[in-house]
Amino acid sequence: MNKKIDEFLDKVNIDVDEIKGEIQSVIDDEINKVKVELKEKMEDKFSDEGQKKIIQKINDAVDIPFLSEKMEEKIFTAIFNVVKGVLRKIF
Repeated sequence: MNKKIDEFLDKVNIDVDEIKGEIQSVIDDEINKVKVELKEKMEDKFSDEGQKKIIQKINDAVDIPFLSEKMEEKIFTAIFNVVKGVLRKIF
């Protein structure tokens, strides 16, 4: 750090490392809160009802010629299940 800043911090008896630790603790707490909220939202989307809605929207948006809607749904369900598994491992 700058020498003048160091001198000032010494005069007012501020421990920079302590402040860094406190800031890191606050940041870690906020990150954990966001992770919990994200996981809850993901679990809602991964419910049977959420999964059906997502797959239906994909199936409506994507048409694969020569495949029936049922076969497309099976393919999208398989892809969805793989993505869901990966996301659950991450979070």
